[in-house]
Amino acid sequence: MVELVDAPDSKSGGSNTLRVRVSLRPPRKLKLMKYKEFLFNTFIGLVSAFLALLIVEILLRINGQGPWGNLDTGRKDPTINKPHSKLGWVPKEGVYSFKKFTKNGNDFTINILNDGSRKIDYKKDIGANNELVFVGGSITLGWGVNDNQTFTARLQEKISGYKIRNFSAGGYGTYQIYLRLNEIVEKNDKIRAIVVTYLPHHSIRNIGDEFWLRTLTKYSKRGYVGLPYASLSDENQLILNDPIKYFRAPFMDYSSLSNKISKKVMQNKLKDNHLNAEKVTNVIFSEIKDLLEKKNIKLIVLNLSQNANALDPYLQTFESKKIETINCNIKQTDDLIIEGDGHPNTKLHKLYSDCIFNSLVKLI
Repeated sequence: MVELVDAPDSKSGGSNTLRVRVSLRPPRKLKLMKYKEFLFNTFIGLVSAFLALLIVEILLRINGQGPWGNLDTGRKDPTINKPHSKLGWVPKEGVYSFKKFTKNGNDFTINILNDGSRKIDYKKDIGANNELVFVGGSITLGWGVNDNQTFTARLQEKISGYKIRNFSAGGYGTYQIYLRLNEIVEKNDKIRAIVVTYLPHHSIRNIGDEFWLRTLTKYSKRGYVGLPYASLSDENQLILNDPIKYFRAPFMDYSSLSNKISKKVMQNKLKDNHLNAEKVTNVIFSEIKDLLEKKNIKLIVLNLSQNANALDPYLQTFESKKIETINCNIKQTDDLIIEGDGHPNTKLHKLYSDCIFNSLVKLI
């Protein structure tokens, strides 16, 4: 601001001299105007950003991409697993009672022993020094049926000379089975044969798939589930990756955009893993064979898929490693699955036990 000032000049005998006073401070009104302008621009920017995010949120929902959501059906089921630093989770000791899934269904109980296996009743004359171990996912565990109705329990009624143990866990793939077998065979010198159950989706579970980890996390009452996964080095050596947890962005339970960000983060972390699913699974089978061979334990791979060709991607490995297989490919019609759940019912478990028995007696 420039201001003119009329002041006396001492050198000229007191005559007035016009002086210019310059002030660098803006007038108060101008400062206030700039402050208001800043607030207005900030407000416009925030509103524009909010509207842009709102539009993206609406478009995502229209496209069927909603918030994180919840797969909890409202059932108050007990949690039968506990966290494990390497395996992600393992069954925990206890007796767990579950209500039927539909009004026409049946309640069921799962009894997990202190060694993490599911309870099987044994005859007095059972061969206590020879054990036959089954390891798989929820079907082999016998989810949805009682202890004495699983195909492993029914097999025990038919097989003599072997004590059958069921170390399965819901949600396991071949990689977690491999990790668990490392622990089982280290502590037990009575095992003569191990049956590893396989279904095609196990190969996806093995390699750290974003969709599978997301599904596990949604269903888990622990909130977070750590999923261990395998990958391959440039030399095709198995890389053992520690359990990974799903990234949760703020507000993803309510915002489609936030959920989308979380999904993209996880997809980037596990990028292209699915391309090697069968290749990785081949190496896992090979590693299982090597592990058991050192302990003089026979390996048998059991295909319970409806697809008789499910094991085709691994046949070359099976042949070179001399791995025996059993195929029980029974079509899962509505009368053979649990209504409201989808797992095998008691009828299908009986059919499995009959099929497995007919082949197993020739291999052990």
